[in-house]
Amino acid sequence: MTEFAKVDLKEIKSDVSRSTFLEQDIEQLADSILKNDSLLRPLILKQTGIESFVVLDGHLEFYAAVRAREKNPRQAEMVNSFVISPKDESTVNQQINFLRKSDNPIIDPLPKPENMDGISNWITSFENRLTEMREVIFQNNQSNESRFNQLEKNLVQKPKENLLDVINTLKKEVLIQQLSRYGLPKKKVEAIYEAREQKKDKKFEGYSDVVKSTKGLGTDSFIGFIDAWENLHK
Repeated sequence: MTEFAKVDLKEIKSDVSRSTFLEQDIEQLADSILKNDSLLRPLILKQTGIESFVVLDGHLEFYAAVRAREKNPRQAEMVNSFVISPKDESTVNQQINFLRKSDNPIIDPLPKPENMDGISNWITSFENRLTEMREVIFQNNQSNESRFNQLEKNLVQKPKENLLDVINTLKKEVLIQQLSRYGLPKKKVEAIYEAREQKKDKKFEGYSDVVKSTKGLGTDSFIGFIDAWENLHK
């Protein structure tokens, strides 16, 4: 399973040395990340623990994001990523290796300056992949927003007890006890509680607000948790 999420850079590691890349490239990409307020080409990460990840693809982007965070910690704390489970690593690596043949700077460096046709082809390939990636992110966000809207309609139909009320009203210890019982990791529950306390009215407006406000909370995994909760409270 692969899901799109914003991941805290502190939780990510790369097994490719930073010295593999030119510092000039890292600096320029870091400035671009800050200028665009995001990394346009998400990292591909393998989850190795509850809050630990390793880079499968996008090592240059990772080091540039780290540098961007050094320049502006608040703006570049989280990074766009596709997170895969360890069981899917083999099939994902097959796709990564195929794509690297055409546009990864580590495996297939840029053509020499005198070969302008080669440079043009490389740029076109990169722009095409960037466009495809943006479309994937857009479609994923649209799908998730639709799912959240449907779940929140159910809240109106079932006003007595629902997960959003639980998240918005319970004290920290009780909230951890309740949500952990249904499979949500303790650290995730704590992060949700801390995000709630930062809200102006100390409550979330909806499920999508929970995900947007909580650091490291994946959209797909949270929707799956909501579904599980709803099924057990029918």
